[in-house]
Amino acid sequence: MKWNDMEKPWQVCFELGWESMKKGSVPIGAVITNEKGEIVSKGRNMLYEDSNDPEVIAWHKISHAEMNAMIKVRGFDHPNIRKYTIYTTTEPCPMCFGTIVMVNIRNIRFAARDRYAGATRLNDASDYIKSKNINITGPYKGLEEVQIAIHTAYEIKRYINHEILLNAWRIESPAAVDVGTYLARHDIIKKLVNDNEKAAAVFDMVSGMLNGKE
Repeated sequence: MKWNDMEKPWQVCFELGWESMKKGSVPIGAVITNEKGEIVSKGRNMLYEDSNDPEVIAWHKISHAEMNAMIKVRGFDHPNIRKYTIYTTTEPCPMCFGTIVMVNIRNIRFAARDRYAGATRLNDASDYIKSKNINITGPYKGLEEVQIAIHTAYEIKRYINHEILLNAWRIESPAAVDVGTYLARHDIIKKLVNDNEKAAAVFDMVSGMLNGKE
């Protein structure tokens, strides 16, 4: 998978995720598109950042990418919201999935599975949620591997108990976890951040490394 092969919503998601990585937050990005496929809102993880922008949630446990995308979309301004789609680089957690249900977005696309915190399986958890007829698509293999590799590199540097996450992600993509580990141990991600490298170049570099593992 190459950057130029991706649909625009995915490109923006990965750009947002990379921006979060550069800011020290979790590398996850999300966008919402309307029924015409036009991006109407963007959000990124801001877990370890502060902001004076009243339209974002920052420096809080709920500062997830999906939450920051959804908070900008008010139902009264978007009468066709049930036809909207939320794209996210990682499978939504229970909080984000529940919020997607409650704001009436009916289409979810996620790049990478998350066996540790992902919650799309809740789609069949209750009659109420099932009645919403939410359409879930994902993962997308080429996108999933790159996201897992980048997220692995982040967690190794940030989270002392990272093996809990990595063991879950290895089920889907052991090669991606290996590449992410290499990126972290050799400070490659740190150099890319310090060099202010663009998301497109990072994506293609990581994708190329993954292809070399196959």
